[in-house]
Amino acid sequence: MHLLTTVPIFLVLSWLARVTENLVLNTIRKEQLEKQAVEAELVYLKAQINPHFLFNTLNNIHTLVYKQAPAAPEAVLHLASLMRYMIYESNAATVPLAREMDYLRDYVSLQQLRYKNSPVVNLHIAGDTESCYIAPLLFIHLLENAYKHSPARLEPGDLQVSVAVNEGTLTFSVQNPIGTNAASRLEESGGIGLPNVRKRLALLYPGQHTLTIQDTGAIFRVLLTIGGLHLPAHERTAHLLHY
Repeated sequence: MHLLTTVPIFLVLSWLARVTENLVLNTIRKEQLEKQAVEAELVYLKAQINPHFLFNTLNNIHTLVYKQAPAAPEAVLHLASLMRYMIYESNAATVPLAREMDYLRDYVSLQQLRYKNSPVVNLHIAGDTESCYIAPLLFIHLLENAYKHSPARLEPGDLQVSVAVNEGTLTFSVQNPIGTNAASRLEESGGIGLPNVRKRLALLYPGQHTLTIQDTGAIFRVLLTIGGLHLPAHERTAHLLHY
């Protein structure tokens, strides 16, 4: 009689163990699939760097070389640094903010080839950019669009770019005068600027960022803040997997 009562209990416990095991395995599979989907989306978004910039830069450098301009060798070095970062270094999940700033400086230097006057960009960087890590290629679309939607003729300092780090919180802002193509702006059909940045921020920094857009009709300004940038790498991975 004791055996007859023990067998059903054993069967029930075995069934519960199998159900629990399946639930755990399904949860793990689901999290792995979600993580793979996030990583695939991030790779796709990072790949959407405007190729027209590269072609325009090569044309500008060709002109400098043809004219034997003294700025030609330096322009080639900036382009090499920019391409090295995009192809190799940006494959990491995060990079030192200081390296991302070097990338922006190279981009600004190459864009400056289009202008004969003094630097049209005022780039201000403050805070500890060495110990602060950030997702790579996060700001480039915002800077690209600042050039794209500005007037064809820019005066020195017309584009204002500021990067500041304070207690693990990063504040990035870019401001530009609005050109005659104001109807298209940054949200133009098929554009990859702000939509791209919004998607990456939602995937990488859920609940940790704010993105504010200001349009006065004459000035366009984007303000981005990201907090918690000094989290250890394993905590950031767990945080991304959770979401």
